[in-house]
Amino acid sequence: MIKKYLHLVSSSKSQIIIFLLLNICGLVFLFLPYNIFANMLDLELYYGKENVVRNFNAIGPDGRNVYVLSSLILDTLYPILYTSLFLGAYIKLFKSSGVILFIPLIAFSFDILENLLITRLILNFPNVNEPHVILASMTTSFKWIAILITILVLIYGII
Repeated sequence: MIKKYLHLVSSSKSQIIIFLLLNICGLVFLFLPYNIFANMLDLELYYGKENVVRNFNAIGPDGRNVYVLSSLILDTLYPILYTSLFLGAYIKLFKSSGVILFIPLIAFSFDILENLLITRLILNFPNVNEPHVILASMTTSFKWIAILITILVLIYGII
């Protein structure tokens, strides 16, 4: 089953479709109401409790409700798409090394964990505790580091 999935996402047609869906998904993020995109914790490298309170207050209660939905639905689809895109490219570039496929999967895992932690922050707001913020922020940082490594490996494979 995994081999079929990897074969599917490595085809040129699938890569184009995944790339287009990824960009459409990104556009939907940009146009979320309540100024959510500008206040998404997911896009920051690191944040503290003050950032969380400021960002969640800026989007208001309705914005927080939309943020939860977008985090659980849209921001689950987004990492599935970018991970599929990376895995497809890695299959083409690194045919002999299956271990290298774990790099995008690590980024995916941190992204999903980040979504769950941010959702929990929103649902507990305004009762935000510092350890939870630190954990969520560290997960976000690890996600971005893993994505950067994934991109660097991709560039290395292309070169």
